[in-house]
Amino acid sequence: MDEIPVKRKIIISNTDIVHKEMTVSEEVYFFNNKKFEKKIPEGKTELEIAEEKVVEIVNGFLNRQYDNTIVLTGAGSSILREDDIEEDITEGFDILDHSGKTVYELKQAIEEHLDQLQVWYSLNELAERVKYTPDSNGFNIEDLLSKVETARDYISDNEKEKFDLTVTEIEKKIRSLCDISMCQYHKHREFINKLATKRRSHNRMKIFTTNYDTLFEQALQEEEYILVDGFSYEFPRKFNSRYFDYDFIIRGENKIMDEPEYIEKVVHLLKIHGSIDWKKSDRGEVIKSSVRDEQNQSLMIYPKRAKFEQSYENPYFDLFSRFQTELRKKNTLLIVIGFSFADKHIKSIVKNAMLNNVSLNILIVSPDIEKEEYTDFIDRAKRYENIMLYGGTFNKFVSIYRKQAAYSDELFIDTGDGNE
Repeated sequence: MDEIPVKRKIIISNTDIVHKEMTVSEEVYFFNNKKFEKKIPEGKTELEIAEEKVVEIVNGFLNRQYDNTIVLTGAGSSILREDDIEEDITEGFDILDHSGKTVYELKQAIEEHLDQLQVWYSLNELAERVKYTPDSNGFNIEDLLSKVETARDYISDNEKEKFDLTVTEIEKKIRSLCDISMCQYHKHREFINKLATKRRSHNRMKIFTTNYDTLFEQALQEEEYILVDGFSYEFPRKFNSRYFDYDFIIRGENKIMDEPEYIEKVVHLLKIHGSIDWKKSDRGEVIKSSVRDEQNQSLMIYPKRAKFEQSYENPYFDLFSRFQTELRKKNTLLIVIGFSFADKHIKSIVKNAMLNNVSLNILIVSPDIEKEEYTDFIDRAKRYENIMLYGGTFNKFVSIYRKQAAYSDELFIDTGDGNE
């Protein structure tokens, strides 16, 4: 009996639809429904040449001339997996200690934590009290926390304290899971440096992220970039969005011209769902603090359906407004990495920009680009040249980003196009 291959889309665009069929014994690429079969140079395999063609297609999209490049990242940019790391992993090194969590892993970690404590409600007990029933997709911690928020008023007085302490413990566990230390296998530093070489004029790199962790901050510090994150540079570090309007220039005594000389390594980081190192002071000010303690209530939009309403609060409203402003700019490239668009308010912002800004180009990077949440972008990508989806992880994308082709274009002269 023939083995049924597993099919996975690698690229979806107006000119190229690339998928890979995998069995236990082989992997085969198809370009626009044509099996990849080429004359292979000595020392190369057919699979290597096909993957180099994928690199060429993705970088062809990225290397167009853009005036403005912005990035939107989600949980996928913080996740590390052994099969996603190219180099040998040091013996005894636990990758999971330096990785973010998927929604399923987050639920598992919280469930195990509550079961070990045996003091508060278990996840199932909490679900029973708020009448949460998982749908066909399984238990979703975001859906549960949304139910918790709306059901609290209906919890009996004799259970309310235990109920509240359970929710507090869940939020504390979420914060601890987001306290991730950068390791040598993270690609954030490489990504930032590659992105910096692409920058045109004096537009600053702008990274928008829904992640609570500080991996990008750690990468920027290690690579000696100046970070503009909306916080003051004196202590205590207070948030004010006007800092995003300031810039860094070199003032030299020997300059012949009056034109400002912009410092190169400056990056704007906008954490639109907050961060584990943000909190509110007694005076109601948003401050940034590296102090970690049990009472440190991080200022974060926790994973629940009320995220949309919270995005209208300070400081999130300012950050979302700046995201919308960037998407309206002419000739802009938006790179979306590891973000599923399950957040409907963010998806709505990007969709509106896609429909109203004809010069906006979007590259979506995700291991599974055929998810239902991407349907609107897939439909658009098949009809227009300004949208592309690439099926890969954050680490894989960084590895191929700005990678030079090592072959002749003549190898692909008869590959065909998407209209065939």
